[in-house]
Amino acid sequence: MATRDRSWPDIAIPPGETLAEEIAARGLSQSELARQMGRPVQAINEIINGKKEITAQTALDLERVLGISGQFWVRLDADYQYNKERIRRASAAKRTRVVQGLNPRSAGRRAHAGAGRQGRGYARRAAARVSSRSASKGKK
Repeated sequence: MATRDRSWPDIAIPPGETLAEEIAARGLSQSELARQMGRPVQAINEIINGKKEITAQTALDLERVLGISGQFWVRLDADYQYNKERIRRASAAKRTRVVQGLNPRSAGRRAHAGAGRQGRGYARRAAARVSSRSASKGKK
């Protein structure tokens, strides 16, 4: 059975944008909508500006006042939250890849050189010292 991947937008659109368009189309103000819903104007304004989530209670109030399904509002908000988190994670992963690949030369040198002051010839010089000590012990 084949599964179909759902494509997601590269932006997260707050459900408040849809709400703002809907109340504008109906000729309502935020304060009038808030009054009809029995909510503070600030709560409606925060939803419209994407600062406040649409809860189940708010969705049911919107359904009662606007006649648009409460499930629509809840799903719109869930999609917004999902896309916002998905974009945040993708952005963090991209930043991590950029930081890791920022200067691959220096990363390679650090791994090769070991503890910092040790340059490329350190291992060779250390091996030469050990072999010269071994040779001098054998002469005694």
